[in-house]
Amino acid sequence: MKIYNKKVFASGVFMVALGLLNLITSMMRQDFDMNSIILIAALFVLGFGSIMRSISQRMAKEDKLEELDERNRLIALKSKSKSFRLTQIISFTLMLALLVMGKVSGYEGFIAMGVGLAFAFAISMFTEIFTYMYYESKN
Repeated sequence: MKIYNKKVFASGVFMVALGLLNLITSMMRQDFDMNSIILIAALFVLGFGSIMRSISQRMAKEDKLEELDERNRLIALKSKSKSFRLTQIISFTLMLALLVMGKVSGYEGFIAMGVGLAFAFAISMFTEIFTYMYYESKN
């Protein structure tokens, strides 16, 4: 048995391990509800599917070609960029709302959450600036 795509194999083993741990935990607690059964089944199916894809030479080549395809890389880059911008906008909006709610209500918990989001927003802004400078110096 040769592994042709180690990254997919590792993710498959991780999913199977999570499914197994979830199954053991549910058996020890004796609380099988519909959500845990669906989660366990999905983890096993996706995990074994990933393992099979990583073992098959033909499927591993297809995965590598898909991964290296310029169109797919552009779509991934655009989606990550858009999600980063949306995260910044949402965190700024929540920060502003929490700070206003804290000021109006006098509850310091809102202010603390707003300050935490302000730190997260500042980190994302600095990260954006530093990555821009890094890639600008590369070109």
